Amino acid sequence: MEELDIVIVGGGICGLATALALYRKGIRSVVLERSETLRVTGAAIVIFTNGWRALDELGVAWKLRQAALPLQGMWDIDLQSGSLRQTPLSYVILSSRSIWIFSFFRACVHTILFV
Repeated sequence: MEELDIVIVGGGICGLATALALYRKGIRSVVLERSETLRVTGAAIVIFTNGWRALDELGVAWKLRQAALPLQGMWDIDLQSGSLRQTPLSYVILSSRSIWIFSFFRACVHTILFV
């Protein structure tokens, strides 16, 4: 079998998820990140259905579900008119199924993928 050296540039969510996916397949990789520590800054992120499937495949979805915050709604502002609109986000109906939408602090996802 040919041995490959895989270098992943960037220790963000995508870089860490890629490294974890390769590790689970028995492939070694190195993640290069210019920051000395994982950053705790950044906005919250929202995970939809395909994201949950990917996180399930990585074996970390169960950890994130414990830290999840369900979203109940959001506010939209029309920049031209200035009008404000509230949109409920408790669930989205797709193919007659309710899919819950959750949010996390970015640092939570980093920490779970890093470990």
